[in-house]
Amino acid sequence: MTNYIFYSIYSMIQGVTEFIPVSSSGHLNILEIIVNNEYSRNLLYETTAHLASLLALLLYLLKNGHFSIANIQSNFIPITLATIPAAIVGLALIILQFDFVNIRIIGITSIVGAVLLYFSDITFFHKIKIENLKIKFFIAGLFQCLAYLPGFSRSGSCIIAFRLLGETRKSSSIKSLYLGIPIIFLSFISNLRNLESISLNYNLLIIFFITFFTAYLTLIFFINFINRIGFRPFVVYRIILGLLILILF
Repeated sequence: MTNYIFYSIYSMIQGVTEFIPVSSSGHLNILEIIVNNEYSRNLLYETTAHLASLLALLLYLLKNGHFSIANIQSNFIPITLATIPAAIVGLALIILQFDFVNIRIIGITSIVGAVLLYFSDITFFHKIKIENLKIKFFIAGLFQCLAYLPGFSRSGSCIIAFRLLGETRKSSSIKSLYLGIPIIFLSFISNLRNLESISLNYNLLIIFFITFFTAYLTLIFFINFINRIGFRPFVVYRIILGLLILILF
């Protein structure tokens, strides 16, 4: 496998999995294990992938009318409140230099996340009715911290929270995208500050453009069809993936 093929696959995985309820980081860790870490993901490439994902998300939201003045005014404070728990946990993990990455943990969290996603999609469990948007987003922000466990999924954890709070599938998915903006941005800035140098090369261009286009196309498909297809395909996929990991590794 050449560098170009590896980073093309890497970029497609990042773009496709970033905003759907499966773990992008978990899949990328699995990819590295499959190729025996022959091609390492360096900080510059991860930073580029985050930038491409963020720009794809912003473009999607902009083209679909989510950046209206009224929408920004009503959601800015709730999104800020939701970001605080993840920011605190992330900072603590950086200071403690704690690393959760373990292939079997990815398998377990993939299955646990699938079970939670399945039950959150059942109307019977939509008992909690909270009208206050700030409280609702803050609770989702607490759930979002689960994404620090490799294999859990940031978007998945947010969707689970919003579904349990009675939001529709589409509304839960859109709100999970809102919460993704500051988290991806903070991750991008954190990585950018730690870069020693930036040098433009073909791998970098491959990662940026493939990640951007696959993320954007995935967003269009996912949001347009989620009410119709539901979360069951993701539940089944996560369980199969988790079982395969636990059996093979």
